[in-house]
Amino acid sequence: MTEQPSLEGVDDIDAPSMIVRVSATAVKIAAPFMAKNDIRYYMNGINIRPLVGGGVMLVATSGAHIIVVRDVEGFAEREIVVSVMKDGLKYATNQKITFDVMSNGRAMIVDESAQPLFIQPNNSLIEGHVFPRVENIIDLIGYKPGLLGAVNPAYLADALDVGSMFRSIQFYSKPDNNSPLIFTCGDIAGIDCMGCIARLQMAPPELPKWIPERKAATNLGEV
Repeated sequence: MTEQPSLEGVDDIDAPSMIVRVSATAVKIAAPFMAKNDIRYYMNGINIRPLVGGGVMLVATSGAHIIVVRDVEGFAEREIVVSVMKDGLKYATNQKITFDVMSNGRAMIVDESAQPLFIQPNNSLIEGHVFPRVENIIDLIGYKPGLLGAVNPAYLADALDVGSMFRSIQFYSKPDNNSPLIFTCGDIAGIDCMGCIARLQMAPPELPKWIPERKAATNLGEV
């Protein structure tokens, strides 16, 4: 009888492996754009997929606004959709804190010494549906700098919160009322992002007529 090789000292072949490691800051940026209790269950999480040129792309959308975050140092073995508990995001305090997802669906916030700061309970992977492809939704042709049209103030506030993290934000618009408002934020430690906000289909209100008419200045220094 052939003697079977000993497995002593060899890692368990069934042990979960890491399939995603991204900056927890990137996840924190994307999280407010996730849908909440949407029947399209896959939109209640964040889509993470590897980019051809390296790094990863995180996408979150409520259906009315969307954000795309690029982490140039991120790793994704394959594309996933993962739920994110906001309680863990308070630990995303610097660029060395990561969001790790294991093959068994365990997701956690990890510090720079590989110690878990927060572990999400249960399986965090959302399976069974292809996440909307941002490249099929957003057409960047024809946009120019500027903010045109009416948008939901709550969605605008989410964009401005992202801008405050980057300390700057740039808006782009098209003159038609159908194309979404786009915003971009410059990179911080290898993270940059672009988002869209659906424009409200409404005629712009008239400028107020009750503002007193401007009068010509009669004396030097008069405004």
